[in-house]
Amino acid sequence: IRLSLVGSEMCIRDSARAKLARLSDREREIVEMVAQEMSNPAIAAELFLSESMVKQHLTSAATKLGVTGRVGIAMVLARAE
Repeated sequence: IRLSLVGSEMCIRDSARAKLARLSDREREIVEMVAQEMSNPAIAAELFLSESMVKQHLTSAATKLGVTGRVGIAMVLARAE
């Protein structure tokens, strides 16, 4: 039974990693900052972007990951680890 659970966990991790591979470098960078609980204004300041551009990248990333919102984005990143 434990073997099937390990296989299932690997499948979840592999699926999350495949989804993350679809992101652009900038989207991935912003997704990682979201997972660190950074706000959009903080991300914008750190990357010298407008807050609107951060929101656009997050929307695009969420679409590619098949999730909605910051929590969904962070969950995919956590599952990939």
